Amino acid sequence: MRGAGLLAAVLGAAMLTAGAEAPQAEPGPSGDGRARLELSIDTPEPGAVIGDPGGMAFLAGRAIALYGEYQTFDIVFVIDTSESTSGPSGADIDGDGEIGRPRGSPWLSALGRVLPFPLTDNDDTVLAAEIAAAEALLDQLDARTTRVGVVVFSGDTDPMTPDAYTEVPLTTDHDRVRRGLARVRERGPAGMTNMVSGINTAIVELLGTESAFSERREGSRRIILFLTDGFPTLPFEQSRRLNARAAIDRAKRARRANIRIDTFAIGEDALDEPISVVEMARVTGGIFTPVRSPQDLRAIFEEVSFAEIERLEIRNQTTGSSAAYRIQNADGSFSALVPMREGTNKLEVFARARDGSEARRTLNLRFLPDASIQALSPRLISQRNRLLENQLMDLQRRRLEIEEERDEQLRRELRVEIEQERKEATRRAEAAKKRLQIEVED
Repeated sequence: MRGAGLLAAVLGAAMLTAGAEAPQAEPGPSGDGRARLELSIDTPEPGAVIGDPGGMAFLAGRAIALYGEYQTFDIVFVIDTSESTSGPSGADIDGDGEIGRPRGSPWLSALGRVLPFPLTDNDDTVLAAEIAAAEALLDQLDARTTRVGVVVFSGDTDPMTPDAYTEVPLTTDHDRVRRGLARVRERGPAGMTNMVSGINTAIVELLGTESAFSERREGSRRIILFLTDGFPTLPFEQSRRLNARAAIDRAKRARRANIRIDTFAIGEDALDEPISVVEMARVTGGIFTPVRSPQDLRAIFEEVSFAEIERLEIRNQTTGSSAAYRIQNADGSFSALVPMREGTNKLEVFARARDGSEARRTLNLRFLPDASIQALSPRLISQRNRLLENQLMDLQRRRLEIEEERDEQLRRELRVEIEQERKEATRRAEAAKKRLQIEVED
């Protein structure tokens, strides 16, 4: 689709540059911008009789704060494939037991920052970390409600070649998305960094214009997940100010089209000059996330959420115990294993949205250890298997308490580091706005 992507990118850029009218953001259902909190339980059904040798009931549902009539998501991964993403991620991304390092390191480490050397394992690059993060989030998404697309961008000085193109149009076939991500990994990095072209192409796909490969879906919540390890070096050569200005202007157009941009700045270069990614997120109501070490990207994406849920609790009121294991997915779907006792049990799910809205659902069911295990769809079987895997991992961690405490400490340190990096990057962005004389109205 690379060749056809040129037409989409050119037409999309022309449409946006011409200032075409885009739909305005919808107010909240109450007209005051507050969300409508939707909370539902898919399984088990009220009054069901279930059993399980492990003494657990599997519960699944959805909790999401809705603004307007959003019932579905359209998400586009916009992935930086410029030459700099050929650098090492610092982790064993492909799980082969080897961490890819520049050949000749550490003796050539200083020179390697100027002239990148091939890695000892090309599947452990920054690009590989970007793709692994996208795959981790994809595993969380419900194809019944969420379409996913992939746009990749880099850039060169040839006006006849596209700097961004649609690798996968918006689709509910998430296996097709995985195949597209695999193709991106196989082609590898090349070129410069044209963020403007990447944003334009993603907007075209989300709006479903005539030049798009995707069909427009009314009522969907539209989100761009923008991953980059640098700063814009195109479309204006030798002008960081104009490139930053252009990227922010495209983000404003996304905002007018009711599209949110979440940005992920990966590594030192992206965080040394973060004005574009900080402002792209801010002006669209998105979230900017600094990722100092590329190896942390997958863990960060496992906690990404579009559901706007601040708190989710699942309890067995009869026994007073909370869910033993729980998964809360990015699109608001959730699942849990809840400890049961023989006889009647009353389960409760409580959710609170970030704007303070609350909802509560309860159900009664009978649990008999030798009764039939719940009949589940393939999607829910997959969710249940993930929970059981978590249970097994937990049993293993209990035998290694010291390592568990160390991992938790590392997670706390990572959260603190992200917040510090976010503040520092925002400060740099403000300084750069003054230095480059860029004004961005609220």
